[in-house]
Amino acid sequence: MAKKLIQQSKKSTQKESVGISDSGEKWLPWALAALAFIVFSTGLSNQLLGVDDHTATVDNPAVRDFQIFNGFNLGMYAPITWIGYQIAYILGKDSPNWYHLLSALVHAFNVVLVFRLFRRLDSSFTVSALLALFFAIHPLQVESVSWIAGFSTPLFSMFYLLACSWYLQYAEKGESRFYNYALLGFVLACLSKSAAVTLPLTLVLMDWWLKRPLNDRQRLLRYAPFFLIALLFGLLTVYSRNASGINMSDGTQLNVLERILVLCYTPVFYWAKILIPTKLNIYYSFDSIKTDFIWAYYAATAVLALVLWGAWKLRSKARFVLFGVLFFLAQISVMLPFRAMGTFELCADHYNYLASIGIFFILISGFQALAKTRPSLFGALTWIAGIWTIALLVLTILQIRVWKDTITVVNQAIDNGFHQNGRLYEARGTAYATEKRDVTNALKDYSQAIRINPTLWDSYKFRGNLFGLQKMYDRSIEDLSVYIDHYPQGVRELYNRALSYANLGRNQEAIADLNRAIEIDPVFARAYRARGNCYLNIGETEKGNADLAKYDSLEK
Repeated sequence: MAKKLIQQSKKSTQKESVGISDSGEKWLPWALAALAFIVFSTGLSNQLLGVDDHTATVDNPAVRDFQIFNGFNLGMYAPITWIGYQIAYILGKDSPNWYHLLSALVHAFNVVLVFRLFRRLDSSFTVSALLALFFAIHPLQVESVSWIAGFSTPLFSMFYLLACSWYLQYAEKGESRFYNYALLGFVLACLSKSAAVTLPLTLVLMDWWLKRPLNDRQRLLRYAPFFLIALLFGLLTVYSRNASGINMSDGTQLNVLERILVLCYTPVFYWAKILIPTKLNIYYSFDSIKTDFIWAYYAATAVLALVLWGAWKLRSKARFVLFGVLFFLAQISVMLPFRAMGTFELCADHYNYLASIGIFFILISGFQALAKTRPSLFGALTWIAGIWTIALLVLTILQIRVWKDTITVVNQAIDNGFHQNGRLYEARGTAYATEKRDVTNALKDYSQAIRINPTLWDSYKFRGNLFGLQKMYDRSIEDLSVYIDHYPQGVRELYNRALSYANLGRNQEAIADLNRAIEIDPVFARAYRARGNCYLNIGETEKGNADLAKYDSLEK
């Protein structure tokens, strides 16, 4: 049977040294997509996380109030992603199931697109199938697919892969409609996530792989609109981050040498996680990087230089190595830590969603090359590849379970030494407060977050609110005042501070806060009730009754 499969493979237009029959050209990619969906459907019941999920979905005005093309969210302009969230929101409001279902479906479809793209790139049936398989089930994909706030990654990738395929169809057939489709797909990808701006680099790389002349004038003109669109969306991203008030510095002062070491370390770190995907975390924040430049950073620089040198030396005998490395680097090029684009995220699993394909391509093509030149190794290599594949599947299922709730996913990161400059303590504190009703641990985590990073204003807000519930009114006022100093339009915080003032008998200060709250939000009913009670407490009966009447009218 094995001989027959290899004979069939040799008869196909794509030559293979070891083969899976290409008789499954139509059904196999869909079978792999089904496998991906089944694997990730084990996380359909996972909760909305306290790390960006609510902000991206139910608390996002673009989703909740159908303001799709207005404003920014989490420092991004991603209306196509918001439309996806809106579909899930219409179907289930704050139910996480619909968001997870949508993400799993998009990822499954991307599996098919990866297979078809590499078939268009003249890859054999075997290479394309194995690429799609590893793309479908690798543990690094869990963050992109199981994190609701990460939905923009599989969604932009879908349009990205479609644009690549349409571009190749245009190059093959010369029909302008495919070129227009590719441009449209690129725009939709950028409107899903700005990371899509790397597409022009991928187009150039694909033409190089297919041995098309890159200095052809007509070809350069065809690239031009893609590079222009990439530039415009890149500038939009910088603007959206600034407009959203996100700090564009990384919070760590690195000199030139340290910055180079960090840049070189990052891709090597990713390669290690692709090969051995253990100890995966929601953040790799490198909080102590300034003081702990250990040998690994220097070693990574040497490894990167060696890999690039080797890929270049093998560009004639083994072009797949250079192609795979360049494909990987093209995808992560705008996510490398030249500077932070908000939080100090030097590394993140979801940056590898498409980039990992380049490494898979090297591994699979290298396997085939070794099997061809060293047939005696074929059996051992097959066993190693099989065990690795099974391990990937098991680790992915386990990692999906890690993402079941905020506390579990944050515990994993904190236990592995990453707290993202205090933000993960803040996220876990919120989970303790809202999901577990565990005020004691919530207060501990908010306090730890503030100790690490005194500029985490939301931690003051959350801790201040909890102090109020615990009748620790002085401490509540202290924390809420810190928050209000930075966010003076915080209506709920003004209201909560007023309640603490009132409970301490400081009615005039409470009335001052409630006046500000009502000025900002004239239909905030509870503020009228609280102010009315404060007026009654100081003997201003007429004003008190008027406010209580206003409260009754608003509540009807």
